[in-house]
Amino acid sequence: NDQHFLDALQDTYGDRAGKFQKTGKRFSFPLSQVLAEKQAVGRVVLMGNAAHTIHPVAGQGFNLCMRDAHVLVRYLTEQIAQNADLGDAVMLQAYEASRLTDQQRVIKFCDSVVRGFSNSNPILKFIRNTGLVAFDTIPGIKPLVANYAMGLKA
Repeated sequence: NDQHFLDALQDTYGDRAGKFQKTGKRFSFPLSQVLAEKQAVGRVVLMGNAAHTIHPVAGQGFNLCMRDAHVLVRYLTEQIAQNADLGDAVMLQAYEASRLTDQQRVIKFCDSVVRGFSNSNPILKFIRNTGLVAFDTIPGIKPLVANYAMGLKA
């Protein structure tokens, strides 16, 4: 029932978000992650959710897509400067290879967050809650984490 749900929310988040008082209709959907085996084939490049679908954690799929687009634009700009074919398979494969490390890092990070927050082990719950309190109270940690999440160097 709604009260049990509210109690579970309060238990999970503590007082960080205030007092939960009301709930609406709840929905759920399966979380999945996919990384396309090939993101550049011939003259076609997969981007965004067509290339990688990750858990919807803090907009990381969007951030990753923006970084993919930024890097592809750099490759295309270089091709234009050299009056070269914008659909050159070698260039597109180089783009694909250049993005894999970041994509795999974000996928691993999102999966770790989802696993960490879906585990009800009391020790892990204590560590998780302590980390959230630290995140809220230690000066400078939010920008550091935000830069990491956006793929920016610290």
